[in-house]
Amino acid sequence: MSAPSLAPDARFEKIPEVVRRDIADETLLVPVRGGLARLQRIFVLNPVAAHVWELLDGSRDLAALERGIVERFEVSEEQARCDLHEFLGSLLEAALIRPAGAADPAAAARSERDSDP
Repeated sequence: MSAPSLAPDARFEKIPEVVRRDIADETLLVPVRGGLARLQRIFVLNPVAAHVWELLDGSRDLAALERGIVERFEVSEEQARCDLHEFLGSLLEAALIRPAGAADPAAAARSERDSDP
């Protein structure tokens, strides 16, 4: 998979329907929809990906994430950028993250349903 082109000022946040679990030395992401785990979509994260996952709160842009990867894992800027864009592309494709501030369709549907007379 080639890395998507993402703007350096892009910000992303995790969707609430993803559970992180640390088992032994592995970090797993498990999408949970409707109370059920979607086991066919489990992601196993390497240490760099687990670090990035923790930082996806919508407050940091891609440039800041890249700098953090370079500093913490001692890789080149080009390698950090390529790996970050590829990882985020995979998360976007699997709908595990969304652009920061984007409406949560599930929350909107719940709110609409709850406000019906």
